[in-house]
Amino acid sequence: MPYKENVAIVLCLHRLRNIRMNMAEAIGKVQRWHILEPDDKTLITGGKVYIAPADYHLLVEREGYFSLSVDEPVNFSRPSIDVLLESIVQARWARAGAALLSGANCDGALGMLKMHQAGYFTAVQLPTDAEIPTMPEAALALFKPTCQFSANELVQVCLRALSLYT
Repeated sequence: MPYKENVAIVLCLHRLRNIRMNMAEAIGKVQRWHILEPDDKTLITGGKVYIAPADYHLLVEREGYFSLSVDEPVNFSRPSIDVLLESIVQARWARAGAALLSGANCDGALGMLKMHQAGYFTAVQLPTDAEIPTMPEAALALFKPTCQFSANELVQVCLRALSLYT
């Protein structure tokens, strides 16, 4: 994805609690993007890819920083995609979007619905393209997203979302 200094990307991946692998290193360097796991109260700045830390819910605060929570798992997940997306809606961020991919439970479906209802860009992977279709199917059972995509179209979907806010 092309570097945009005024854009931050936030990833929420279901991760094993007890494995503290540095996901930033695992994902590797994306051209010019700085990849990191934020700490509590980390200021959200452009040009970075933030990855939710293992065993913490990641929330976006209205004031422009992240907070971390050890509240109970949601849909057996911590970090939870629903928690992250709902925090974006509650923070009333002016520009945001979300894409939901393959997964083995319904985490993310309600958060995506709330993002969609609030007018944000929403994209859901085609269940027929997903390795595990449960998450995309759960979202599509609740609403019709802005678009559906296959995994090989993810970069184009992200670029489409970015074009809405430039």
